[in-house]
Amino acid sequence: MTITADSSGFGTNDGVRPLAAELAVVERIPGLAIAGVASVAAGVVHAGAIGIHAEHPQLARIFVTVAALQLGAGLIAFARPRRLVAAVIAGVNAAAVTGWVLTRITGISWIDGLESAESPQFTDTVCALLGVIALGTAVAAVVVGWQRRRPVRLALPAFAAVALAVTAMMAGATHAHSGSDDHSSFATGETTHDAAAAAAPNGATPVVAATENTDAHDESGDHHDTAATEPATDSSMPAAADAGHGDGHEADPVETAAAAWPRPWDPAGPIDISGVTGVSAEQEERARNLIEASLQELPRYATTEAAVADGYTSIGDAGTGTEHYIKLGIIQDDVMLDATQPESLVYAVDGDKRTLTGAMYIASARPTDDPTLTDWAGPLMQWHNHGNLCWDRDASGTAKVVGIVDANGMCSRGVNTGGENPMVHVWITPHECGVFAALEGVGAGQTSVSESERVDKCKDQSEHESAPQPEPVPYDPTKPIDLGGTPGVTPEQQAAAENLVAVNIVRLPQWSDYKVAEAAGFRSIGDGITGTEHFVQWDWINDDVWLDPDHPESLVYQPQPDGSKKLLSAMYMLPTSVDLADVPDIGGALMQWHIHKNLCYTPGAGAKVAGLTDANGNCTAPLVKHDPAPMIHVWITPHPCGPFAALEGVGAGQIEDGEARLCDHAHGSA
Repeated sequence: MTITADSSGFGTNDGVRPLAAELAVVERIPGLAIAGVASVAAGVVHAGAIGIHAEHPQLARIFVTVAALQLGAGLIAFARPRRLVAAVIAGVNAAAVTGWVLTRITGISWIDGLESAESPQFTDTVCALLGVIALGTAVAAVVVGWQRRRPVRLALPAFAAVALAVTAMMAGATHAHSGSDDHSSFATGETTHDAAAAAAPNGATPVVAATENTDAHDESGDHHDTAATEPATDSSMPAAADAGHGDGHEADPVETAAAAWPRPWDPAGPIDISGVTGVSAEQEERARNLIEASLQELPRYATTEAAVADGYTSIGDAGTGTEHYIKLGIIQDDVMLDATQPESLVYAVDGDKRTLTGAMYIASARPTDDPTLTDWAGPLMQWHNHGNLCWDRDASGTAKVVGIVDANGMCSRGVNTGGENPMVHVWITPHECGVFAALEGVGAGQTSVSESERVDKCKDQSEHESAPQPEPVPYDPTKPIDLGGTPGVTPEQQAAAENLVAVNIVRLPQWSDYKVAEAAGFRSIGDGITGTEHFVQWDWINDDVWLDPDHPESLVYQPQPDGSKKLLSAMYMLPTSVDLADVPDIGGALMQWHIHKNLCYTPGAGAKVAGLTDANGNCTAPLVKHDPAPMIHVWITPHPCGPFAALEGVGAGQIEDGEARLCDHAHGSA
């Protein structure tokens, strides 16, 4: 008996289709089932990453949405197979894959946590691959439509999808949110405006997540023995078990069990970290090894030239008295606390002189109370991060800290980012607050514990209000800025004010030539006869950029005998919609804003001050009165009333009712 093949591919017997072959053919949409499986697997990976991104609510909500859409569309494909469902799967996964591609090329500026591009990692790449498979097979299903085919066999593709998804989720969890591994198709791994790499006001530690892994953190795995990178596996052992280890003396276990921490640190003496309650022998040994390794390895970066030659770049915070150099490419890898590869180097600033004082070790993105951090050295270390910094690039493309967020958590310039990266200092120079001490003020960053529980600050620093005030230091723009000594000013307010002054000293001189300012749209208001001349960029007053030396609303010059003009200060103006009572509380009692509601200007473009209002507060025509805008000066030259002083006389403007006119003689330069 001869059996031939018909066009369906099944055998026929004299033109009569065998019953078995007939039953083996069904109506289905080829590719739709595979698309559903791949979409569900991608959704599972996205769902597994939701909790990791809780620090970015917007990003977490996106993960929830994408996971729900991928899971829902994939499951509906089995319950209601339709070409429309295939189109939905294609659309959802196309959006997810496009988001992944964008985070690898340019970043997504309007999503907090996705601002900058980064390198692909295993978890997000697997998720994107599943999305591509779902997209491709769904598109094919839409094109092909209903066909008579044998039933699809899903065992193998389902097993492969599950294996990929589980492996990807395990990899993401293992890396503890280290970079983009676990961001899947919307992964960022770093939230840094392509380089959140800098320090906060008053020497605050840089908060950075790398955008590139090209400078991998010793990928050979041959790490320095004295800087262990594994978390503690046993934190239950008593601290006294290793009391006196390496200190050159044997300590009494009973005595050291309650020994105070932190302790003043002097690298010239023995390393005294023993006897701290709750610290196991393993934790103490790891901490000691890190200190010893830092003392041994860091001096090779004694000069900033050596740091630059090895790929470190300054974040431009020298005006705070401390300058941080950072190496972006090693922030987001899996290596931490390795003295041969410190993520950041810290230098003390004295004029043009830089002295290496220590390292700032930065972990890849994770919470500050992540066990991989807290178990490493136990109560000896206090990890902190910086979630209130604003970052931007300078003209050369180098990332800089350009300020801190306002009361509403917004940046007047740049982006608020990088707060996901915990960090800890190790000092190789003496420090009264311990070898792992944080900086002061804003520089201390944020932790998972209260201020009174922190172990990286001197105990009396947590009692700031009751601590004796330091002697005020006269304001000198040529020296590190110190605005301490004003009663009622918190460390955060002091640090914010100091940072504002320091940033202006560094960046405002770009406007030293008034012709450069004129080319940028600034126009004199014609008040040079008073001894100071204001140039105003009228188009910048009501924008959303505040207190930015790259974008000042007004510049103050001093006319010189030879006809030139000397730049003295910026005069920052808030939008006219902001009331004087609602100005941002940045520097507390150090800063006093004012308005001008009694000036009359010539009409039209290039307005000039041409008089004052009459007794009724009106201007005589054709002069006009402008809506008052709150303003404040930031002087980059010495001023007898301090760096934020107003002018005298009419130039002083009007202050809030009930306030006394501020002249900060303590920080003045008379």
